[in-house]
Amino acid sequence: MPSSAQLKLIRELINLPNQKVIDYINQENVAIIVQIAASNKKSTCPRCGTKSEKLHQNHSFLIKDIPWGEQEVYLKINRRQFKCQNCKKPFSESLDFIKTRRGYTKRLAEKVVEQVLKSNIRTVALQNNLTEDVVARMLEDVAEEKLEEKPKNLKRLGLDEIALVKGQGNYCAVLVDLEEHKLIGMLPSRKQEALQKFFECWGQEVLKNIEAVSIDLGKPYKSLIEKLMPQAEIIADRFHLQKAINCELDAYRKALKRKALTHSKKSEKILQVLNKSKYILL
Repeated sequence: MPSSAQLKLIRELINLPNQKVIDYINQENVAIIVQIAASNKKSTCPRCGTKSEKLHQNHSFLIKDIPWGEQEVYLKINRRQFKCQNCKKPFSESLDFIKTRRGYTKRLAEKVVEQVLKSNIRTVALQNNLTEDVVARMLEDVAEEKLEEKPKNLKRLGLDEIALVKGQGNYCAVLVDLEEHKLIGMLPSRKQEALQKFFECWGQEVLKNIEAVSIDLGKPYKSLIEKLMPQAEIIADRFHLQKAINCELDAYRKALKRKALTHSKKSEKILQVLNKSKYILL
């Protein structure tokens, strides 16, 4: 049985408000399982708003949480069911860190989505020991939550697009607060019509305060920003520019290499230089 000091340390690592740690098991090379339960004795009925402490039954289940280093972590949760003293119907307590009928925490979903933004679904699924369907569902969950939120104090907006699965042409639009370095929106479509509708939902109270927008200078994005945020400075996304420059350099280097091959006497020495010429050209 873990000591009180160990349980306190685990509770600090878990860092879930209103949850207490009951026990934990470290299954070496498999996962850490932490048993938690709500610290409050009452729960609010979602139908009538009455607080109740009359326990009806318990439901215990496992959900996946963010890992500790290389070690996977699962939370064993006792989700209580109460009997409402007003409407006389049973209800399950609300757990704000889990979406209904999901086998993972909201914060794990957000972390996985951040990884997908820098990679793709297939790679991230393998890295996190998840199925591609689960990662796709996480994207939907996070996108749904972000669509319901209006950004606060947004000054510098980043607008980009990512391929969810490489080579399939399935793109979504991604919005980032560049000052806070956090995801603020995801749309299943990168089309101008979908983006315009999304931005209009933010309203002028948000749009008029945006000072700069970073994009890849595609005409649809540029014209949309000029239309809805005329005060904002449009900045070229450096990663897109860097990619374009690298492609041009590679094409030029390969052309020089092909040309060198036509001069048999000098070709060997020239090729030795051209094989490592990208940074020389830069």
